[in-house]
Amino acid sequence: MHLFYLPGKNLGKAYRNGEVLHEVPAGEAGHLRVMRLKTGDRLMLTDGLGNYAEAILEDPGPKKFTVRINTIYPEAHRNFRLIMAIAPTKNIARFEWFIEKATEFGVDEIIPVWCEHSERTKLRTDRLQKVAVAAMKQSLKATLPLIHEPIPLQQLFKRPEAADQRFIAWIDDQVTLHLKDGCQPRKDTLVLIGPEGDFSKQEVEQAVKSGYRPVSLGKARLRTETAALAACFTVNLINA
Repeated sequence: MHLFYLPGKNLGKAYRNGEVLHEVPAGEAGHLRVMRLKTGDRLMLTDGLGNYAEAILEDPGPKKFTVRINTIYPEAHRNFRLIMAIAPTKNIARFEWFIEKATEFGVDEIIPVWCEHSERTKLRTDRLQKVAVAAMKQSLKATLPLIHEPIPLQQLFKRPEAADQRFIAWIDDQVTLHLKDGCQPRKDTLVLIGPEGDFSKQEVEQAVKSGYRPVSLGKARLRTETAALAACFTVNLINA
């Protein structure tokens, strides 16, 4: 069954308050028209906040689609949060690929950061949000990751409350601790991934002073987006 996205409202709370009729936003209504759904057809919805809703199409009108929710149930609970802080890649297609695959794997927040060696200086988070929505629907997930506006790396270091454990993936022969060995399960986790030119030594020193542990993701030299996805997989596997 296809999954459709109804943003802007917690469907669980609305259902408990007796609100069962909802108008499908224009973008999703377009998909419904393409599928030629008719009155009484069943469909699955999510609000991106961890709620699934089973519904029927109440009114496939020419100007708006209305659905009636019959049942609400939550996505399987995760006892940890994963936050990825990553320097956007020069090639935006590679960064969008990371957004897509990280959403499929499971990530709660993505924080783009500007570093000393960053080659990209602009980013459209509205475009990234659309990529994440499509990936959430395709993978039948009910949680949409929060994609932050880009911030300077120094600003990230001022957020020690972001996670219980924080790691910086750094390409250096002296870093022998692998993320899989340093990361503890059932703890909110933030992993920081640098740009194509890696972090500067000063940035690494500041990260360590801010409570980040340098970790390796293996012996291979990985692209930024590949390293970030490897970190997502590793943290999710540890918490499986």
